[in-house]
Amino acid sequence: MEMTLPNWAVLMDNFLFTLYIPLTAVFWSSVIHLSGGKWRYEVRFLMASSRALFPLGFVLLLIILASGENSFPWMGGETFGMPLNGWHDITFFNMREIILYLAVWAYCAHFIKLQRKDFPHSDPTDRQRFKHWALLAPFVYMIYGSVVSWDFEMTQMPRWFSAVYGLYHTESMMRAFLAFFIISLFVLRWRDNLKRRINDYVFNYIGQIMLALTIIWTYLAFMQYLVMWYGDLPEDIERWHKMLDGPNAYLYWVFFFMNSFFPFFMLIFKTVRNSPALLLFPSVSILVGTFIERYMWIISPQADNFDHTPFLSSWIDVAITVVILGVGTWLWDSQMKKDGLYYEGEEEDAK
Repeated sequence: MEMTLPNWAVLMDNFLFTLYIPLTAVFWSSVIHLSGGKWRYEVRFLMASSRALFPLGFVLLLIILASGENSFPWMGGETFGMPLNGWHDITFFNMREIILYLAVWAYCAHFIKLQRKDFPHSDPTDRQRFKHWALLAPFVYMIYGSVVSWDFEMTQMPRWFSAVYGLYHTESMMRAFLAFFIISLFVLRWRDNLKRRINDYVFNYIGQIMLALTIIWTYLAFMQYLVMWYGDLPEDIERWHKMLDGPNAYLYWVFFFMNSFFPFFMLIFKTVRNSPALLLFPSVSILVGTFIERYMWIISPQADNFDHTPFLSSWIDVAITVVILGVGTWLWDSQMKKDGLYYEGEEEDAK
């Protein structure tokens, strides 16, 4: 069965999550370190082990780039009447995606290597060197994340742009990672085979950050629409009309409420933030909402031509996601074993 544009959009959606999990893990490891958070010692190596997803992400990137116009309609001449500029040169596009991905992968690998030497009683030279590399992480994340948002989402409709789209996209993904990490920590605690226990206050800290990011996401999403609605320029507002007036309009409202009001009215309660089990509800809401959000922005230039609900409209969506999720889980689990984060053998019995 031939894959349609929505199927390729789901694959691209999976690629973005595969990329951002290890990338955002480094970002948050850096932020917690620079802010002096003592709880970083409980989570930083768990976050770092997600680097195992970089090879999978690179394979998915090559598949997407090889698909050409199947993933990027503008490569096949679908430009919505707008002329292409140098940013849309196919050779330049492919080269920058590959080179930037490898460069960011190399940076993250070196960051994690230096992080292994950072302890309170480590050599001051090693600690200072790591601090210098940690200072770069927010800039690497924001710059590369912005380029990814432009190439895989914003410029799917040539010449359409938003001044805050890079910030909107990267903020969304840094919050989605925290939601994903909450679920991962809950499962790891349930399995009860981590050498270092994850305390409840870690969930509370992450919940507080997610609450703040939820407020920011709601502001950015509304502000971006309000500016274009108020300007009412056809080349700006047309993309919104395709999402809000097309057969997938309900998906827009699904991701909007799952990313804003639903998690907000759960995370404002201290009882929810202090309960790892209750935190699963806003985390799942954010994670599912962000997946639909990425899908809608990728498909938005063609949203009025396709009546396609991810997973429900095609078994190919399910197959793609299950395979990538399965391989990614195996890679991450294997890396955690290699990093010595699990009890094994006699240590398990002794525990």
